[in-house]
Amino acid sequence: MTEPIPARDLVTRTVAALAQALDRDDFGAAARLIAPDCVYEIRASTIAGTPAIVASYADASAWGRRHFDEVRYESAVETPDGATAAVTFTDYLLKAGGRWHRHRCRQAFTVNAAGLVVRIVHHDLPGERETLDAYFRECGVER
Repeated sequence: MTEPIPARDLVTRTVAALAQALDRDDFGAAARLIAPDCVYEIRASTIAGTPAIVASYADASAWGRRHFDEVRYESAVETPDGATAAVTFTDYLLKAGGRWHRHRCRQAFTVNAAGLVVRIVHHDLPGERETLDAYFRECGVER
């Protein structure tokens, strides 16, 4: 049996709340919005389960904060398509003596009828990884 598609406003509220929690590094709030059986597809990997998914986001943020002098995050939620809403995440990175770099990616979040995220699919935007890698090299940062 197919699960019912949640109302558009529920999808928008859930995805916006999750994106805002990630922007604030509030991983406790993020965890409460992710279903226990959620899967996160990122490049060639699949991460399963709330603890592993939240740890992935937390580890990435901690790495950035260790290697850069200032890190800021913001997100923009798109209009849902059925049970899925995409978010464009923008990261601003500053290395002292260097310059700011803006990196963007897009992730699609699928929400169930209970208002929990059950699937996350990461999309690298064209050219973004390449310019980020070049910025890392300029700053002497190794990934």
